[in-house]
Amino acid sequence: MGYDYFEKTALDKAFYGERLLPRLPRAVFDVHTHVNLWEHVKNVPKERIMDDWAFQCGYVMSAQDARYYFDTMFPGIKYEINAFAFPIREADIEASNEYIAQCIRTQAVRSGFMCIKPEYSVEYVEEMLEKHNFSGVKPYPDMVSGKKGAEVGIFDFMTRGQFALAEKLGMLVMMHLPRAGRMPDDRNVAELKEIRNEFPKIKLCIAHFGRCFTPYHFSQAIEKMGEDIHWPYFDTAAVLNPEVYELALTTLSPERILFGTDEPIFLWHGKRTWTKTGYQNLAREDFAWNTHSEGRKTEAGYTFYVYEQVNNILDTIDKLGLGAEVAGQIFGGNAKELLGK
Repeated sequence: MGYDYFEKTALDKAFYGERLLPRLPRAVFDVHTHVNLWEHVKNVPKERIMDDWAFQCGYVMSAQDARYYFDTMFPGIKYEINAFAFPIREADIEASNEYIAQCIRTQAVRSGFMCIKPEYSVEYVEEMLEKHNFSGVKPYPDMVSGKKGAEVGIFDFMTRGQFALAEKLGMLVMMHLPRAGRMPDDRNVAELKEIRNEFPKIKLCIAHFGRCFTPYHFSQAIEKMGEDIHWPYFDTAAVLNPEVYELALTTLSPERILFGTDEPIFLWHGKRTWTKTGYQNLAREDFAWNTHSEGRKTEAGYTFYVYEQVNNILDTIDKLGLGAEVAGQIFGGNAKELLGK
């Protein structure tokens, strides 16, 4: 079932049992997972996959596979997910959305979002949202750019009409920000402020802490957003740096932070190192992007990347003396309240 490289080792069991399970809430809600079938992405060109390290890790995960992965990684925890399609421009997004809807109906997932394209009419989006009991929408720059971090504007891939609809229906918008400058790019900051002014009741979650994978970018975002930094929600998907978490938890209300993993991208064993503005993934598994820079002997000591992420969140909560209540909020309570689940 699933990816051949996925394996839980004795080291993983010990790390989980000793460091994570005693501190994790017994119910976890992962707000950021990609659930789809192979048939939905079979026409994505191979060059697109090879051009993106994340796609190389994995871009197919059925609800059944997701259950297996999370039950394997988090035994003793009631682990539920919010799911949406893998938003690749060449994918069959309509079929993916139908599959997510099916998963919602059968309760294979706790909740799901509709992946939207800018060409979708407001009428079509509203019909789909209400017909299929989606809890939010997932716009994505790739729908117009075909490239991560593309120099496109937010309104290029989610129209004002779609924003107005999400506001009217109280639907959460899961926003992956564009542009190489990440959240603190001046144009992103200006557009986020414009969204807040134009749609004051919108529920907006900025994925990946605005793609601020280093404290430099997040501190810049905090400075440039000013008081508006307290307005959106943020999810933790793909963020590992403990200094980012410390910045977040000393700046934001814990109620604005939602736990997410971005699976199936991070089913491997590894960690990250950082420069001021960038990062390097270190993995045990043989991905095309992996240079094995630390050597096989060191890699044998890696645990699951997601375990490293969870551990860094919990360590930061402990360091700041925030306690189990905050852990409960971040690891599911906030998302359940926000989505009415």
